[in-house]
Amino acid sequence: MAKKVNEYKKDIEKALKTAGRFSKSLDAQVMSLAGALRTLDMANEEIDTLECTTIAVKTRYGNDSRAPHPVFKILKDAQDSVTKQMKALGLTAEELTGTDETDPLIDLTKKVKNAGRKKPNIIKRSADTEQ
Repeated sequence: MAKKVNEYKKDIEKALKTAGRFSKSLDAQVMSLAGALRTLDMANEEIDTLECTTIAVKTRYGNDSRAPHPVFKILKDAQDSVTKQMKALGLTAEELTGTDETDPLIDLTKKVKNAGRKKPNIIKRSADTEQ
């Protein structure tokens, strides 16, 4: 069974506090992410019960046709929303889920994130060497 929105909210707030980014002003965005995570979880549970990926529909002309199951659109929308909200909050999947540090994908993500431009070392001439 999917967790409730408030449970997701607590997890997100905990991750934000751990990352040092928590602020009460982010409450609306936290709730948005919590709702998207619940929707994602519910869509995945629904997909687990499906026996096929399409449904039978009638076209506007009365013909029988096949169409993708609507839960797949819901899943994609939820995934997009989760990605967008996590980016806006500055959270990574690792921070949100508290996963194991030995995951190679997490290590690669950290390396890419930390590979930003480094400050240059500026060497100034000392007064003793000037004559």
